[in-house]
Amino acid sequence: MKRKLRMVFMALTILMVLGNLNPVSAAAETTNEFKYLKEAIETIDAVPSEEREKYMEENREWIDEIGVRLESYVESFPEEQQNDVVDRLLTDSSMAQIALLGNLDEYFNDVWTRTYGGYYTYSMEPKWSVRLWGPTMRAAWDELESTYAGIRIDNGSLWRQYKCHWDYDVFGALAGSWDLEVGRPIVSDSEMFASRCNPE
Repeated sequence: MKRKLRMVFMALTILMVLGNLNPVSAAAETTNEFKYLKEAIETIDAVPSEEREKYMEENREWIDEIGVRLESYVESFPEEQQNDVVDRLLTDSSMAQIALLGNLDEYFNDVWTRTYGGYYTYSMEPKWSVRLWGPTMRAAWDELESTYAGIRIDNGSLWRQYKCHWDYDVFGALAGSWDLEVGRPIVSDSEMFASRCNPE
């Protein structure tokens, strides 16, 4: 009887230990993926704009892989937490920065407002990580909305201009500012693209 109890106890102990390994392994895997993505994004964002085209040619497969892994990693969290996850991936804790409003400096090298061509304009120079991948682009938009009331209350025109600029960047326009002009009309996707994102 004692022998049977001891064997049952050992079997239960082994099952408990094995059962505890899975969550620890999953947590370690999540931590490792976070660290890998964070380092990859920092590497990519550090590439000077004048070298991006060459860097893209030489590292296209790796950059695409980062995009797929980033999308998968972010989607593993509940939707309401996803922008916070992206924000943590982009936060530069290694150096103090002169901060833009809110957390905009995590997504943009610069953001400014001006009147341009008769339109009140939000202009921005996105970091390369925002130009490359959907999760970072969407999180950057949410940060703009939370920072600027004028963007928050817009009828959708500014979002469509922003998304159009991102689509242009995906097709290779890897430099320049994105200008979101208040009062531009909402037009079809083809008209938006033909107008280079600022329709009449």
